[in-house]
Amino acid sequence: MDASLVNFDITNSSAPNHWTKIMKNVEWTSSLTSALQHKQLNGNHIHICQKGDFTNYPGIPMPSISTYPSYVGPVTERVQDCLSNSSTPETMSTTTASALESASQKPKPTMTPSESYMHSAVLDEDGKYTLYWSYNETSIVFEAHVQTTGWLGLGISPNGGMAGADIAIGWVGHDGQTFFKDRYATAIGKPPIDPHQDWFLLSGKREGGFTFLKFTRLLDTKDCEHDLPITSDTIRVIWAYNNAIPESEDGMAYHGPATRGSKSINLLEPAQNKGALLPASAVRYDFLNRNVSLPAEKTTYWCEVFRKPPITTKQHLVKYAPVIQKGSKGVVHHMILFACYTPFDESLLERGYNCYDSSKPDTMIGCGNPMALWAVGGEDFYFPPDVGFSLGAVGDPTYFILETRYDNPQQRTDIIDNSGIMLWYTPEIRKYDAGLAEVGTLVGDFMMIPPRQKSFQISGICNSNCTQAAIPPEGIKTFAYILHTHLAGRKIHVRQYRDEQLVDVLAHDDNYDFNYQQLRWLKKEKTIMPGDSLIVDCFYSSTDRASLTLGGIATTEEMCVVYIYYYPRSEFATCRSLVSPWDQFSILGMNESLA
Repeated sequence: MDASLVNFDITNSSAPNHWTKIMKNVEWTSSLTSALQHKQLNGNHIHICQKGDFTNYPGIPMPSISTYPSYVGPVTERVQDCLSNSSTPETMSTTTASALESASQKPKPTMTPSESYMHSAVLDEDGKYTLYWSYNETSIVFEAHVQTTGWLGLGISPNGGMAGADIAIGWVGHDGQTFFKDRYATAIGKPPIDPHQDWFLLSGKREGGFTFLKFTRLLDTKDCEHDLPITSDTIRVIWAYNNAIPESEDGMAYHGPATRGSKSINLLEPAQNKGALLPASAVRYDFLNRNVSLPAEKTTYWCEVFRKPPITTKQHLVKYAPVIQKGSKGVVHHMILFACYTPFDESLLERGYNCYDSSKPDTMIGCGNPMALWAVGGEDFYFPPDVGFSLGAVGDPTYFILETRYDNPQQRTDIIDNSGIMLWYTPEIRKYDAGLAEVGTLVGDFMMIPPRQKSFQISGICNSNCTQAAIPPEGIKTFAYILHTHLAGRKIHVRQYRDEQLVDVLAHDDNYDFNYQQLRWLKKEKTIMPGDSLIVDCFYSSTDRASLTLGGIATTEEMCVVYIYYYPRSEFATCRSLVSPWDQFSILGMNESLA
């Protein structure tokens, strides 16, 4: 195959129009879909290995071509260990059992939690339902503070709705006695009591117009009939409350549409010692969009150029956080701050640009190294205590580009946005410089997902040749990552191979939510060695789509990308692949159209 032809296809984000029309008009029979799926997992892959040269941006390299590695097996599905109907639940951990013994102890008579918890989240937009929680290897403890004098409920849902949810409901009666039951739901309606009680009350009280309930359960109750396991995947937490005190065990009044909802959370996210990670010497610096007037487009990628912070000696970036303008929540989907290493052009500051439009100046093309990322559902990000992103030294970024993705399904034209990212950097230099790499598939029309598929897999390969060339002999340590697909994405896995053997699953989420793309910490740092291969597996559902879904930047198109934070910084920057368009066209009978 002529490599120049491959390079043309990869470096242009979309296929020629007549190819796209042919692909979208294909009648997707089951045999054709199976053939395309087989080609995804067995065909030739075109690879791009972009080494990060921090003093001289190398441009777009020529791609290489190889077959999908024969030693890579199918993704292993997690299987829940279930009790039989006649079995009793597993004995709870010592920590949880000890907590149960103190169930008669009531929370402190304040609105602060009864103990120090690993995490907390406000579940509703009005700030009336706050949830605190901590966990260990076997169990989890929740404490709910809800502005209600009646009942409150908390549940784990497979999709954010009631059907199939595992629910706990409790309240404090007129006489001060607390009522609490483990329940389940098969449909919208009053959830029945679970015959296997696996949620346990620790304490409860009502005070000052609030109800406080503290309760616990095992991470995996092994009740496969009515319970859901709590894993490191994204969890859809559902919540509800009502101000009326029930008069009987099943006397809960309907919560109504305004006092219920769902929120995606990673309940088993490792805790961060946030206060200790931000030194007193840290200085804040903001990169904010400048009065962006959203066009009548459903999806807009907007780029603005910024000078580097006013520093002349090396500093370490130690924290960053989003700034979402009031009125832009739900419109700002994600932001990426790119570090640029080419000479700075003052004229770039004059206006913003559509990131993927031909109007973007050529001098911006060499700015493709992500430094800070935030996506909807994300929170503030702190670097590890001995790691920081280098700023101000020779070879460090010369300027920055803030890319903001706006989702505007109603195509409103009255939104003026000034959201952005704020950084904290310090002159207290840490031991390691951080790096950020992207792995997965290349983005473009040659990524194809047939319609009406419950699960269709697309995989991107970071091959051993790239890691051998870009990673130092001692390897790199990964400590955090962010997973990214669009609306059809359901699962993402990152598998690590060494010497043709699976050595680790670096990241995974079997319950991916497009609206929750939090940057996630690893519980334990993991090492990637030169010569390792990384396989990114993305699974999509297109059951609600009548036509082909192509790869691209729009929400209704698809991507399969994982960003990995690591240290020490090396040349490991971009390592992605895509199944050869020629392999895919061959099963569609399109090769003759390429002449």
